[in-house]
Amino acid sequence: MKKNGNDKRKGNYYIGLDVGTDSVGWAVTDHDYNVLRFKGKSMWGARLFEAANDASERRAARTSRRRLNRRKQRILILEELFAKEILKKDPNFFVRLHESNLWQEDRTDKNCSYVLFNDPDYTDKDYLREYPTVYHLRNDLIHNTQPHDPRLVFLALHHIFKSRGHFLYEGSENSEEGKTLEEPK
Repeated sequence: MKKNGNDKRKGNYYIGLDVGTDSVGWAVTDHDYNVLRFKGKSMWGARLFEAANDASERRAARTSRRRLNRRKQRILILEELFAKEILKKDPNFFVRLHESNLWQEDRTDKNCSYVLFNDPDYTDKDYLREYPTVYHLRNDLIHNTQPHDPRLVFLALHHIFKSRGHFLYEGSENSEEGKTLEEPK
């Protein structure tokens, strides 16, 4: 090998790299695979760094964001479908519903202490006495053939849309490809 003016050798040599997930190893050898030296030190080593993070955290956040946006869109479509009938019965129902998470002094109608029903003959107290949980309401709507207030139907569907879930979880019978739900016999 020849010497240049900077006390560095010019010539043929090999550089070997070993790139891993959290390290890089390197070595410089001649044609006979002898490790070369520079300024008295062997030219080989390793650089360690923190392991890279996979995208699972970001993917989970993105999935949650999309799921919540889709749920919000489903509920807005449900409100549009029920708006005409509900507004005939109670023009402030949706306003109260949207402001249900606010303190009373922050609501549009500061005098109304009820969240859902503010009729003279039917209030939230009557609703909760009749239907302690939304599942009682859903059960009544399924089994009672009498006409119901459209707000009650809306609340039951709102609950279904909000917590609808899915059935394709890992390990379930429905997760296998090509398998369909069978009709009960």
